[in-house]
Amino acid sequence: MSENDYELNEVIHATLLNPYLSKETFQINCELITKYNIRNISTSLYFLKYLKDSINYKNCKINALISYPLADIPSKFLSEIINYAKEFGANGIEFLPRFFYLSDSKEEDFAREIEILIQSGLPITLIFNYHRIENEILSKAINICLEMGIVNFQFGDGFGPYMNKNDINQIIKLIGDKSKLKISGGIKHLDQVIEILNYGASSIGASDFHIIFKDLKSLS
Repeated sequence: MSENDYELNEVIHATLLNPYLSKETFQINCELITKYNIRNISTSLYFLKYLKDSINYKNCKINALISYPLADIPSKFLSEIINYAKEFGANGIEFLPRFFYLSDSKEEDFAREIEILIQSGLPITLIFNYHRIENEILSKAINICLEMGIVNFQFGDGFGPYMNKNDINQIIKLIGDKSKLKISGGIKHLDQVIEILNYGASSIGASDFHIIFKDLKSLS
């Protein structure tokens, strides 16, 4: 497939997570999101309140990443944090599960946190790093997530290499073809986007989304 076969403003998710963004750079990103009519944004709790003043929410789905980068939020605070995200406009939650639970044979604790997310009523995307999780733990985690009804998976958390065709094929085998797969990390150009989508991913996440759309414009 080519770029013409995809609605790129739908499948490219703008990522605004960099804690070193200046106010000026943040505003420029927001203007570009509006310019390219990008429909999905992944951002932090801190940036939510600024997005609320900078983006037309009617045109965007805002996903709040509430466990970046190390999944170190105690379970007892999850509901409060989700409510905060809702208050500031989030209509989706992205979460890095606590895989340590599984290595400690605490599957119920692992599942209990995911259940808290599900009870929020918001769409949930769970984040995995394919290259950093032991195969046994990865399989166990995905099986639990699928049994609980999770359908949105993101592979890539900002701490791994670019995902190749073999990686994506293996991931799709694990999550099944009925799940939605978002790939994130190291994606900076249009040819990478088309490649990943052709491999079977549903969407991609990119902080350099403006470069991708510049590539697209140069082809027009």
